[in-house]
Amino acid sequence: MKKTATLFNLPTYYSLPTSITVVVNYQNALVQQIANTATTATITPTTATAQQSTVEILTATEPRSVYLRDGEVVMYKVKRSKMWHVRFKLDRHLLGMSKWLRFSTKEKNLELAKVIGLAMYDEARYRQRMGLAPVAKRYIDIAMACIDEMRKDLSIGNGKSVYKDYIQCIERYLIPYFGNRYLTSITHTDIQEFETWRNSVMRKRAKNSTLLTFASAYNRVHQTAVVRGWISERVPVPKLSIKGEKGVTRNAFSTEEIAQMRAYLADWYMLATGKTRQLRRIMRELVDVLYLTGMRVGTESNALEWQHIEWHTDKGVRYLRIWVNGKTGARWLIAKHELIVTLQRIHSEQLDVAQMTFDELLERRVHRKLFSYDNGRVPTDFTRTFARLVKEMALNEADGSTNRTLYSIRHTYATEALLAGTDIHTLAKQMGTSVGMLEQHYSKLTPTMAAERLA
Repeated sequence: MKKTATLFNLPTYYSLPTSITVVVNYQNALVQQIANTATTATITPTTATAQQSTVEILTATEPRSVYLRDGEVVMYKVKRSKMWHVRFKLDRHLLGMSKWLRFSTKEKNLELAKVIGLAMYDEARYRQRMGLAPVAKRYIDIAMACIDEMRKDLSIGNGKSVYKDYIQCIERYLIPYFGNRYLTSITHTDIQEFETWRNSVMRKRAKNSTLLTFASAYNRVHQTAVVRGWISERVPVPKLSIKGEKGVTRNAFSTEEIAQMRAYLADWYMLATGKTRQLRRIMRELVDVLYLTGMRVGTESNALEWQHIEWHTDKGVRYLRIWVNGKTGARWLIAKHELIVTLQRIHSEQLDVAQMTFDELLERRVHRKLFSYDNGRVPTDFTRTFARLVKEMALNEADGSTNRTLYSIRHTYATEALLAGTDIHTLAKQMGTSVGMLEQHYSKLTPTMAAERLA
């Protein structure tokens, strides 16, 4: 079959003064014709000049992607943004990753964006060789990631109660001071200046226990940076000081003072109304629980529910066993038999569970807080109420001190247990502390405890 040429008209896309007809045959020969007349016309110099001028004023379309360094670095644009971005991959064997790293150059001009993009790529490769993350993270970014980790652990029950103190230190002090700096750029001088600033904000010189909390919070941020690969563990980071004023030990209440307090609390709540009345009634039960178990106030007592209490039988004797989770982790503790009366009283006052028997309440492991208002909400702070109680009873004046708090009841528990001859190792497990800590705080009781053997 004889092949014929194909004829088509090229639209006047560039607004040329004449339309052009192009004839293409199967031998790829091009024949141009000017179709203004029936006969073939000759393109005049004037027409050619007009066409050339029209083409020269056209603007070339800007590319959406530009490849540099043999394709290792790619400049590109995203929708709804006029800025150029850069993406690249690093050595996956060193970095342990193969995904694209993407950053904005924050430049609209392509040539300037190229310079910035290549500089980012070179810096990332250098940091990779030094064992650092491709891009340095500011302190605030690392700190916020650290806080998110701790809050997530707390929400699922895996976190320690001390995490709340760490979060408070980070949010109130570390982020405001170090926020826009880089962890690797913090020097020993910066640490000293921070400690001076922190003390001025606190309006006092921090005690050893407070400084330990600050140091632990600061180290936690550093640990987050290392685990996430934002900084190498080989990079030295200066530490916070843990030397401060020695804390003043809170004096314990005597056995007689505790007895007076419990008797006073029996009717104290009846002198108030509304929420204050409820809070005083809750404190009555709380003081009993703290005194008869030795648990920590706040971290352990606030979370206490009926489901955490059960009967435990040993050698034919039935004991109350309570599960607590506090500063040093979770543990079982054994309550004194006298606590049964207090728990039964709490049970009778909680109308939503009062229809059950006490044994049934424990067997069902009811998810219900022990220390709560009638609406189920848990008081967050007993400090002012207890301070008022101590003031009304003049207990600080009697002791000569001004710092006895609810935590002092825990000291009372430990003191009485040691004086009664309880083994210090057993007491340490019961109270969730160390033998060394007990020896440090109660070493003065050693001769008294051994008086019978020594005399």
